[in-house]
Amino acid sequence: MVLSFQLFFISLCIFVIAALSDVLDGYLARKNKEVTDFGRIADPFVDKIMVCGALIIFVLFAQDILNPWMVVLIVSREFMINSLRGFAESKGVTFPSDVWGKVKMLLQSATVCGLLLLFTFFSNVAEFKFTVSVLIWITIMITVVSGVLYLAKAKKVLIEGLSVNKT
Repeated sequence: MVLSFQLFFISLCIFVIAALSDVLDGYLARKNKEVTDFGRIADPFVDKIMVCGALIIFVLFAQDILNPWMVVLIVSREFMINSLRGFAESKGVTFPSDVWGKVKMLLQSATVCGLLLLFTFFSNVAEFKFTVSVLIWITIMITVVSGVLYLAKAKKVLIEGLSVNKT
């Protein structure tokens, strides 16, 4: 990943292009009714690699505003929801993303963009650093809320799946 070499401007360009193409691809797939099972699995996977990978690398550069526990929490939520989705779909229940998942992804992407902008152009601007710090905290809160809501949504599938496995 280019980011690991501290090539922040190039990383920013790549991330913005990837994020915008992801939004456009999703929009066109839904509009043209070309949503596929592969797309439903691959798209969130790529999103997670982009965001979680960037946040993991940023732990090295942004230690004063991005603590390792924050990234562990975000990555853990992603693993948990991905596992829930796989479990639900193994039981024949589709488990699509909801509005909270989309808001979470938007905030996580905005946070990565904010960090990239901070390190590319605004490293000496205290107000921008504060703004990115606030964005990180909002992202953490929405990440937790969306994870809890997904758990609540999956409750029925989890309970039925666990009771089937006990007999």
